[in-house]
Amino acid sequence: MGGNAFAAILGPNAFPRMPPAVYAALKSRMLPKLRDLYLHTAVPFEAPEKTSYGDLDIVVACPKLVGDAGAPEGVPVDAAVNVPHAVVQEAVGARHVNPQQGNRTSNFAVPIARGEWRPFDHGKEEDEARRKAEGGDIFYQVDVNVCANKEEFERVVFFHGYGDLGMIMGLIARNAGLALGEKGLLLPNPPNPHADLSQSFDEITKFMGWSMDAWRAGFRTKRDIFEWAGSSRFFDPKNFRTRGEGFTKVKAERKMYGEFVEWALAKAAAGPAAGDEEELKVSEEEQRLTFQNRTLIHFNKKEEFDAIHDERTRRARLKQVFSGSRVRDWAELGEHWKGVKLIMDAVREKYGGDRGVLKLYEEEGELGVKSAVLNAKEQLGLLSSDVYQRLSEAQMVKAVVTRNRNIFTIPRKEPGIDAYREDALWRGLGVAMLARQGTYQVGNRRIRIHTNFKEISRPEG
Repeated sequence: MGGNAFAAILGPNAFPRMPPAVYAALKSRMLPKLRDLYLHTAVPFEAPEKTSYGDLDIVVACPKLVGDAGAPEGVPVDAAVNVPHAVVQEAVGARHVNPQQGNRTSNFAVPIARGEWRPFDHGKEEDEARRKAEGGDIFYQVDVNVCANKEEFERVVFFHGYGDLGMIMGLIARNAGLALGEKGLLLPNPPNPHADLSQSFDEITKFMGWSMDAWRAGFRTKRDIFEWAGSSRFFDPKNFRTRGEGFTKVKAERKMYGEFVEWALAKAAAGPAAGDEEELKVSEEEQRLTFQNRTLIHFNKKEEFDAIHDERTRRARLKQVFSGSRVRDWAELGEHWKGVKLIMDAVREKYGGDRGVLKLYEEEGELGVKSAVLNAKEQLGLLSSDVYQRLSEAQMVKAVVTRNRNIFTIPRKEPGIDAYREDALWRGLGVAMLARQGTYQVGNRRIRIHTNFKEISRPEG
């Protein structure tokens, strides 16, 4: 039933279900109004055998009219995807609106004029609806689904055609190990991101074994839709599932979807005729890895998929041998994570990035990578944490100054005081925490150490 978007303000009985004739008249009235505002406007094909309608869904794209109010904040006016809601509200004559910015669905509550249903011989139903509604006011809910572009518009119109057919197609695709939705056909690859196969429903339906000519010709009954959906070469009643990993729970009000499930289970119970077992359209082998490869090859995605897989594998292998914790342990830097990052950056620079480090690992093994890490540590002048654990505070400061005097000296700010930046600590100390900010007497010199522990961070990996 329509009106769910406004139930809180208009009550549950303000949106009566529409008889087919009333629905057709509303559609004929609303479409021209929205065509004045958008380049592309359509109502998806309705499901057959419906005796009433809860709302009117209109899909639109590419606004003809865009004012300042139509563009999201920070987006140029000509980049907006939806006409200002106030303009649409006035065009359709809505009293209330539930606005959604961008390519989303907005809801409009359009008042039903008194006596509007009588010309269609449904005056009694209108009167009954008014008696149930608060104050006698009743409305149509008109949902305007704004798409980002023409391509998305065409996909949404197709996928939402004929009631729950899109969801049924998605269920059949899921049984084959695929995912089908408004965005097209995908190949799930958990726990990794899915692979995009195609956004063209002409291409997708051909692959799945569905006739687009039959789809365009339309369906007279729900049974016709079920037979069309079941004509897919991937529909196998014997192995048909509706639950499990990857399957989305469907709301109970999706009655057409539920009826298809019952139809499919009935076909499974009937079973194939004697001698027809070999005619099942898809073998178990095809639905596993072999099927995945065939699918990728069909959509010319195999090379791209393999490249992504190889890159992901490479990163995983590299992380095992060249991670922050591994470098820290090799270099004996304790919690000196900034020093770890300096070493890792130096190794990457020397060997040409992560690929070069991985090549080093493949050629020389873990010892080769460890050697590169220790060489970088030496070149950077970093010392192990245990060295400073044996020094007094004054000795630590002296060591820092001695190792970094010519590199990190900054202008004196006070007479008789040599000031050194925080970088001196990072260069000279394995653990920055061992030297505290302050002024120290080292021999006949006074030394000031500047530190900022807020900048200590652990590198990624």
